[in-house]
Parts: sequence; structure tokens; C-alpha cells
Amino acid sequence: MHELIFMDLEWNTTFYRNREGVRLPFHELLEVAAMKVDPASGAMVDSFHSYIHPTVGRKIEGRTYRLLPYGREELRALLADAPDFLDLGPAFLHWCGDAPVFVEWGNNDVEVLLDNFTHHQLRFDAGWKCEFFDLQYVYQRLHEGSLACQPSLEKAVTDLGIEADLDFHSAWNDTYYTILVYQVLLDRFEGLQLFRRPPKQKGRPPLWEAELGSFDTRWACKNRPEVARPACPLCGGPLTGGRWVRTLSTEQVLRCRCKVHRRMYLAVTVEKDGRQWQGKAAIYKDAGPIAERYRKTLSQLKKRAAPKKKKPLPAE
Repeated sequence: MHELIFMDLEWNTTFYRNREGVRLPFHELLEVAAMKVDPASGAMVDSFHSYIHPTVGRKIEGRTYRLLPYGREELRALLADAPDFLDLGPAFLHWCGDAPVFVEWGNNDVEVLLDNFTHHQLRFDAGWKCEFFDLQYVYQRLHEGSLACQPSLEKAVTDLGIEADLDFHSAWNDTYYTILVYQVLLDRFEGLQLFRRPPKQKGRPPLWEAELGSFDTRWACKNRPEVARPACPLCGGPLTGGRWVRTLSTEQVLRCRCKVHRRMYLAVTVEKDGRQWQGKAAIYKDAGPIAERYRKTLSQLKKRAAPKKKKPLPAE
């Protein structure tokens, strides 16, 4: 395997309207940091770093300021003098090469990077391809031996006894810390080879799905109009529903009904992202496991709510 590119991105969640006038969320990049690393030794051989001047969302959200280790004026000054993505994107792509192998902590950054290229209509050269590894998953499997809880980068650095004298949630610093974690794993696990998370077992695809954006609390995304007032993806008519059921710690499901297309399921899922919650929504006609979890959980809730029968008094 040739050089690995360790990468971390910081972004601001904003919104834009597509050609149909629909308001959609977008993770606009504010900072990109990447370091090329020799996979065998973990040695850093080259680096790329830049802030990015935002052009889609001119306002930086308050939660972005809270997450990043910069004061408001400091961040504004850094972004004001930075190149925009139309200039930065091609330069970063050229630095990465024709077939980069990215390593990140988590599994969001490469997707966000590619979304920014798509949004700004920047095309890749013919034959360009990339692959990526999630070091968080590798760390969970090798060091913790459990997938029950996704550890933050800060927790991994602390648990491994790595000296942490730099702020977290800076793209440059987090890239550096991710490399240090990789170096420790190289020392502790002889012949370490990176491996990928197995693909999720997929059922029928949803009729409609959308990214809801970042929120301060777990279920605040349910207040978004497309969730609070859902429409049938097939005919556009309103969906009427009963009660929301929390089927998993990160999933809530609403069984709803269209007058024309009858029963459907609206599922909202959330994922922890630093101090924020990333929300997603999807509507299914044949929900498979989601519908099964809904029915099972609803049945359990009804049993708990049912009045208990009084035991008859013993005969005298």
C-alpha cells in the first residue's frame, strides 16, 4: 500500500435551495487538514492545511463556534483571508494524487469532502478513485474489543496515554492526534493491517430520505418541517400518523398513512458528532426490520401501560 492520507475536516452546517426550491442542508467546509504517512512506520512525510472561505452559508452557526476552539473574531479573520472551495478543492485534489487512501476518525469526512466537490460542480479526472479507512472502528476492534460505544478521538488519546497539549476539534490538531493513535496501534499490534467496517445489511431502499443537519439535542431534528409535517413521496399528499415510538436509542419511528398509498413508516435516526447530533430521516413503504421493531416496541409499551389485574382476595 502506498502512502496513507490522514485527514480531518471542519465544516459549518448551512442550508441552500435546489433548482426545485427545496431547502436542503449542506455541510460547507471551513478547514481541511491532511498529512501523508508511511503505512509501515507511521512517519509523517508531507502535509496540506488550509482554511476555506464560505460562499454558500455566509453566517456561521452558533453551534459551529461552540464546537471549534476559536473565538468568533479569530475564526472570522481566518476565514476572511482564506481561499474559497473553487480554488482550494482542485489544489487539494492535486496534492492527494490519482488514487488517495484516506484515514479518518469516524466515517463522515470523505463523504463531506466529496459532497463539497459535487455542490461546487468540480469534476474529477477520468480514472480518479479513492478509498478510506475508519481508524475509530479499527481502534474499537483492536484496543477496546467492543463496538458498543464509539469513542471520541479525545477519549482514545487519553486512554492510550498520549500527551494532549493541543486543542481538539481543530482539523490540523485532530489529524495529528489521529496519526499518534495509529502509531501506538502499530507498536502494540505487530503486522497491523487496516481493515474496513463490514457493510450494513440492506433491506428495501426508502422512498425518500434526507439529511436533517446538526442539532444541540438528540431529537431536535424532529422539529424540521419535513418530519413534523411529512408528505407522501409518491403523490405529495399529507401523511397522517399516530404516535412516535423509540425503537432504538438512536431511532424513532412513526407509522403513518397516505390516503392513496396507505401505510408508510417515517424513521428518524441520529448519530453523535462531537457535541452535536446529526439527524437523518427516511420514509419507507415496505420497512422490513424497521416495521418489525416498531410493532414489537409498541406491543411492549401497551403491555406496560395495561392496568394490572387485581388478585382475588382469599376465601375466608
